[in-house]
Amino acid sequence: MTERPECEGIREAIPELAAGALAGDERADVLRHLSGCAACRRELEQATQVVDALTTLAPAEEPPTAFESAVLARISGGRPRRRWRPIGMHLLTAAIVAALVGGAVWVATGPDRRLAESYRETLAIADGRYLTAAVLYAGQRRVGHAFAYQGSPSWIFLTVEAAGDSGSYQATLAGRDGAWSDLGQVTVSGGRASWGTTVATPIAEIDRVVLRKAGSPDVIAVFAR
Repeated sequence: MTERPECEGIREAIPELAAGALAGDERADVLRHLSGCAACRRELEQATQVVDALTTLAPAEEPPTAFESAVLARISGGRPRRRWRPIGMHLLTAAIVAALVGGAVWVATGPDRRLAESYRETLAIADGRYLTAAVLYAGQRRVGHAFAYQGSPSWIFLTVEAAGDSGSYQATLAGRDGAWSDLGQVTVSGGRASWGTTVATPIAEIDRVVLRKAGSPDVIAVFAR
């Protein structure tokens, strides 16, 4: 589909629209454009999915004073690593925490604009350009979330909250071109896991992430096109 000249400017406003922070004439202009642009509507769907996923992970109480600024200061001083493991993923953890700070502030204090600002801050980490999320399913049952971040480096982070079987799962990634690549082993304990890794595949080209374990149903996250 051919991109329209105004699409670039509209996409800059989509995170604020998804967070409910866009108002007045600008909101009307964006909605008018979305009514005739399927590509930008897909961008809005993905941004809304990220906002929804982050707010479900946020704590119910307001974070301590200056918590957000302290997290962002720590991020700016950190060094990215070539490969992240389930333990010691400094930059990945910091980026996720920065996103959760936005969700926590939104839930606890109400101002939608602060969530939108945190979204932009998160993308600014490590030359970020794109952040999306998808639900992890085991059959028809929701068991967690998958987050994907396009930056330097790009990464995928999985949170499994209600897997039926514990043990070691093989994580694989399928591109939209049909190519598969191994991501590593994810250890699920008590039905839960938090795991991430860097990826070379452009985030926009990822079709799905699959966790497989013999004798258990596949756990799958399909990313929106």
